[in-house]
Amino acid sequence: MPAAVDVKDLSALTPIKELSEAGLKRLLEQVEPIRLPAGRKLHASDERESAIYLLDGLISLVCRGNPTRVEGGSDRARLPLFSDRIQGEFALAETPSTLLKVNKQAFSELLNQERTSGYEVVDTEATAEEGAILQQLYLATARKKLELPPMPEVAMRIQKMADDPNVGVNEITQVVQMDPAVAGALLHATNSPLYRTAKQISNIRDAVVRLGFNTTKTLAFNLAMRQTFQSDSSLVRERIHQVWQHSVNVSAIAYVLAKHLRGFDPDRALLAGLMHRIGAVPILNFIGKNQLELSPEAMEEAVNKLNALAGVLVMNYWGMDTELITVVEQADQWMRDEGPKADYCDLVIVSQLFALRDSPKGQTLPRTDEAPAFAKLELGPLDEDLNLEVLKEAEGELQMIRQVLHG
Repeated sequence: MPAAVDVKDLSALTPIKELSEAGLKRLLEQVEPIRLPAGRKLHASDERESAIYLLDGLISLVCRGNPTRVEGGSDRARLPLFSDRIQGEFALAETPSTLLKVNKQAFSELLNQERTSGYEVVDTEATAEEGAILQQLYLATARKKLELPPMPEVAMRIQKMADDPNVGVNEITQVVQMDPAVAGALLHATNSPLYRTAKQISNIRDAVVRLGFNTTKTLAFNLAMRQTFQSDSSLVRERIHQVWQHSVNVSAIAYVLAKHLRGFDPDRALLAGLMHRIGAVPILNFIGKNQLELSPEAMEEAVNKLNALAGVLVMNYWGMDTELITVVEQADQWMRDEGPKADYCDLVIVSQLFALRDSPKGQTLPRTDEAPAFAKLELGPLDEDLNLEVLKEAEGELQMIRQVLHG
């Protein structure tokens, strides 16, 4: 019979340890220790609702055919055994081992509650009327009364396909064809200079074959995101479009930088860049739906102050992973310094600083090389124009990525 698990056990696990002690105590009700006899397998595809950790014993973690030994008590054992993004993983017990199943949704909800409680709006230079509107907006956000944007149907179906080893070209083709806008954008992208070869592609199935299964899933997901950054209100439509333009620019820079960094997936960097201002969407739609008369400055202040809070709500609502939630929550913390190893949030921070460098807002921000994230990424020195040689050389690629995402 597996030994009982306590708060101390949970507090050693990443990202579970982000919860407060009270949150960890509540999460104890949603965890289950299981015993895996020697020689028994545990497949990631059977445990999609849970994060799996190794408490004791010795296992071989097999990923893409490559085994890695993980021993209970090691640093690796304190991380989830299985990735959300890799198909076909499984764990094989070399000795009798104890694993811990943690309900992902329960953890996500608890973390969201803690992150969004006690959130304060810093004083702004707004009129009394604007201040009252900002407070109304803050209360709607904090009390989860904002109307959160649904994940586009195509993106949602693609996300569910991620861990299904039985999904192939036919299935992804059918999903993309559900949405004419996404299908058209995918064809346009496939025939763009970014992906184009000699033959013109005229149907979705050929596009999937040309791009490859994983690239198609990622690109279709990212193209579907464009639908989220829309509004029926003329009051905020242009501002939401500006947020999308900024997000596209940041994502293109993040993609190019990730290609030159070890340990980063360019496609995931692209998604992180697109998502980092997602909180602006429900905020601006709230303003538009309720016809709140705010000056452009006060509207921008509302977005800046509430983006992280609203963004965390959206990402949890969509079931996105903790790594991307961290990007949404902390990508505007220019002097963020969370340990020695760079992560996707650091990459988005640096990409934002490059994207905003020549804008009016950029004049109020730190130099790119002053951010701790820049040093951790080890991108090399800036030139006299405060730019990177790798970005200057990739200007053509950056422009193509922007064109693909803008449509």
